[in-house]
Amino acid sequence: MRLLLLVGFLGLSACAGLQRDSRTGYADDQETSIQVENIYKQKQANLINETREELGLQGRPLTDSERAAIEQRIRLKRAEARISTKREKKQYYQLRTALKNDRARLAFLTLPTFEARQRWAQSRGMGLNDEKYTDEMAQVIEANDIALGMSQKAVMESWGDPDAVETAGNELFGYERWRYNRYVSGNDGYQKEIRVVYFEGGQVVGWERN
Repeated sequence: MRLLLLVGFLGLSACAGLQRDSRTGYADDQETSIQVENIYKQKQANLINETREELGLQGRPLTDSERAAIEQRIRLKRAEARISTKREKKQYYQLRTALKNDRARLAFLTLPTFEARQRWAQSRGMGLNDEKYTDEMAQVIEANDIALGMSQKAVMESWGDPDAVETAGNELFGYERWRYNRYVSGNDGYQKEIRVVYFEGGQVVGWERN
């Protein structure tokens, strides 16, 4: 009897030791989980910082209304990221400037179908400019990229509204510089990337990333 109890005790001890042993893989799973959680938290922090910068609310304590504005902008960003087709992106970014604020843009994007959004816009007298794209340019927009000769409207469909717009010289020549602030994933986690797009006569003539 004592022998059986001793064997049972040793067996339980071995199992307990096995669960605590880092070589079993349990420790690796826990470490991976922590890393994923840290990446998620960093991504969230970067998104909040980017949104605060867009709204001009960085570097000071926030009021309740300012926190609500940040939360609303983040919900809008997520809704925009969920726009899945080229057709829907074109529809939204053609109307985006006519939608006066983040609340109106969110309300528009929560409509269930393309046709429902189309009817909503038409009932409010918002015309849609049917700019035609070549197959090659449509693929660039679908890939969220830009290319030489792209129109400003096409860039907005691909990258959204710029965070800042600068003009130079005579407005008739259409010299503009659009600046985008983005957080991108890299070897050292998420880092801020500044994208600058140059226009002449309303078309892309160059760009750079810093």
